[in-house]
Amino acid sequence: MSFRSIALVVVAVLALVACGPSSAQIKTAREARYRASASEVFQAAVGALKTNDHKIKQADPVAGRALTEPRWYEVDGTTLSRDSDGRPQLSSAGGIMLSIEVGVVPDGETFRVEVIPRVLQQKDGYSAPLELKPGDPAMPGWIAGKVDNVYISTYDTLKKSAVLSGT
Repeated sequence: MSFRSIALVVVAVLALVACGPSSAQIKTAREARYRASASEVFQAAVGALKTNDHKIKQADPVAGRALTEPRWYEVDGTTLSRDSDGRPQLSSAGGIMLSIEVGVVPDGETFRVEVIPRVLQQKDGYSAPLELKPGDPAMPGWIAGKVDNVYISTYDTLKKSAVLSGT
């Protein structure tokens, strides 16, 4: 490969990395409060799950909560292939089963969205997967990215009704 080819590849990779949300955008989306109805906020949160390729398992608009179908991933965040019966093919210990729950929470005259990862990890020597809670040091970092994507998609939908900190 010539120097020019390598330089083009580096520029392309940097451009792809630059397309992701900044930490300020993530913080804004996570902290946003919305002056919209609970129903509008709920619909935006459920839409954000769907936009990010999550299938809805349960949705309760009255309670303002929704949960996605669980999906199995490798430890590195790649999705697991399935056998002919639809069972995930775990190639190693440590497989992660992820569901994401969204909730609409009243906050004074506004509403906020909470996004909670529901994570189970298969471990050698255990008959059932172990639950990983938010903040657990064993929680893979890529899960935070999936959670942030839901916050950002919700914010993008409700941007016009967003109330940011200090306003």
